[in-house]
Amino acid sequence: MSSGRTLKLNSGYSIPAVGLGTWQSGPHEVAKAVEHALRGGYRHIDAAACYGNENEVGEGIRASGVPRADIFVTSKLWNTHHRPDDVESALDETLKNLGTDYLDLYLVHWPVSFEKGSGFKDLWPINPETGAVHVIDVSDAETWKAMEALVEKGKVRSIGVSNFTRERIENLLKTAKIKPAVNQIEAHPYLQQPDLLGWLKSQNIVAQAYSHTGNNIYGKPKAVDDPVILEIAASLGRQPTQVLIQWAIQRGMVVLPKSVTPSRIDANFQDFELPQHAFDQISSLDRHARYNFPLRLGVNIFGEHDEETLRKGVQDLIAATREKSVNDLYEAHKKAKS
Repeated sequence: MSSGRTLKLNSGYSIPAVGLGTWQSGPHEVAKAVEHALRGGYRHIDAAACYGNENEVGEGIRASGVPRADIFVTSKLWNTHHRPDDVESALDETLKNLGTDYLDLYLVHWPVSFEKGSGFKDLWPINPETGAVHVIDVSDAETWKAMEALVEKGKVRSIGVSNFTRERIENLLKTAKIKPAVNQIEAHPYLQQPDLLGWLKSQNIVAQAYSHTGNNIYGKPKAVDDPVILEIAASLGRQPTQVLIQWAIQRGMVVLPKSVTPSRIDANFQDFELPQHAFDQISSLDRHARYNFPLRLGVNIFGEHDEETLRKGVQDLIAATREKSVNDLYEAHKKAKS
């Protein structure tokens, strides 16, 4: 299977280079996927409160028989709990659901804050005055200070961020006592972000790649289907997804392939080296095609949109969800095309 490659975090801990992603893994699937992955050699599970499946992730961990101390478990703080007084309660809910008393890594999932809803499952609270998602202003510094307290209490070993730009991290570093260990970002051949990756390396912050195949919910072209990727995979006798995993690792990133199919979980964990010419071919495919951007929040997270585009995004979401309940909003958000 895998050689068990790891990267060293600036917190002193090691993180396995390949982890099992659990986003969109459905009910009665994710527990078996986690169990199979761990029995097959995986030692890194990537979870998040907003995925709504941490109970099953915990079931899979326990069913695997692998000692908790041997598993690197990540989860993420959701946008509704960015206020300092809410951070620890969000972590406690995650720990309860996972059935563990600590996390190896806890990430701020998005650099956007929401008003706290009616409960932990109220992920997308609506502003009654506007009909849009209730975005509020909470500084990164406030949230990060509360994250640092979790490390001091021993509930979390390492802390990091997700979907943060260089500028946002630089601003955070002005007040942080603990440097982010990780920035989890969308990264695939169509969105390579080389400048950000290079800067993160210079800061000793590990970059994690999600959506490594260019997977998306918008029906746009996927990198895993690119003719260049297909040709390289065929020439190496490998699957296209395997090729993209190795390409990400050879860039110096942690990669988080997601699957609930045992054969694919196994295949994703196989190590091999891409020849330099193949690595270079893939690296030439960059087109800065960002797929995972919550345009309809109206927040210019990556500094890539004008105000009119953001305004229209919010209005489109309001129109699409006017007749829906709050519980339907997450599904509408995932399915809406930006």
